[in-house]
Amino acid sequence: MLKREVRRKSEGTVAQDVQLADSQQGRFAALIESKYDYTLPRRGEVREAVILSVGENDIVVDLNAKRDGIVPPKDLDLLDDEYRGSLQVGDRVPVVVLKTWGTRGRLVVSINKGLRQQDWLRARELLESEEIFEAEVEDFNRGGIIVPVGRLRGFVPNSHLNSIPRGLRGNRLREKKASLVGQTLSLGVIEVNQHRRRLVLSERIANRRQRQQLLEELTEGDVRTGIVRNLVDFGAFVDLGGIDGLLHISELDWKHVDHPGEIFNHGDEVEVYILGVDRERERISLSRKRLLPDPWYGVIENLYERDVVEGTVTNVVDFGAFVDLGEGVEGLVHVSEIPGGEAARSKIEPGSRVSVQVLRIDERQRQIALRLQEVVSAS
Repeated sequence: MLKREVRRKSEGTVAQDVQLADSQQGRFAALIESKYDYTLPRRGEVREAVILSVGENDIVVDLNAKRDGIVPPKDLDLLDDEYRGSLQVGDRVPVVVLKTWGTRGRLVVSINKGLRQQDWLRARELLESEEIFEAEVEDFNRGGIIVPVGRLRGFVPNSHLNSIPRGLRGNRLREKKASLVGQTLSLGVIEVNQHRRRLVLSERIANRRQRQQLLEELTEGDVRTGIVRNLVDFGAFVDLGGIDGLLHISELDWKHVDHPGEIFNHGDEVEVYILGVDRERERISLSRKRLLPDPWYGVIENLYERDVVEGTVTNVVDFGAFVDLGEGVEGLVHVSEIPGGEAARSKIEPGSRVSVQVLRIDERQRQIALRLQEVVSAS
């Protein structure tokens, strides 16, 4: 009976030991699993990897899997030299799994395809956000131009190019597109189709978005820097960065200006004051003279009523003549204040030097009334 009791206790101890061992083994397995958690990579899958070693002909990466990945020489040859030379141990890089088996049991992966996949994702973000970006034209074909978008090639159709005047055909169109190679354009993404490898861009839509954005940003009183794009008889059109504003000839300078070409050349940079913004009609009025010293008070400081001074006729109109008294400050000789009346007025020409008497100075209206004394010299 004593022997049976001893045997029963011995069997119980063994069972407890087995249970303890199983428990310890389970905990150890759980520890290993938590420390080296991974999911089995699949062919074509994109993963972020950490570079473990950089060799002359390959790179080994950690994909958080049972096996490391190896980037083969052919894939490294597709990377540009600057990027490849910058890769170091510890860097994180995107990779695409090419094969789930390879040299020394490693996975075969591609950094080049991983980077291209990132570019497709970036293109999709640009499409959804309607963000404008810049790219340099690298080539052209019959249908449009080619620009790089990361490691992808984007296509801008002829119909979406603002840089090409409408109506060009044949050799003239080809020559114009050839002249764009090397230039940087502002573009927007309008189609992303990775399956068909289609990435379509538009300069026209980018310019429209820039105009709308600028119109929302501009307010009266702002001071901006622009480029003179066109000179016409009534003023100059200034590019403010995607939209033109009109700098009327009356706002060029405090002094009289016959033509904006007296002050500007095409392509000049100019600082302008925003007079007004018509967002509905997309029109912006500008001034340059508002940023120049106002000569009015300097001129009238030493000018008194009944003074007789000399000036230069700047303009002759039906109701009289305008006379520059200095620094662009003008006074009006009404036709009723011209000896000889209408007949004498018709003989006065712009540029003539005249002697005038100051009749009245209205500081609030910034007006000076004059009487013609004599024509000193003709123009």
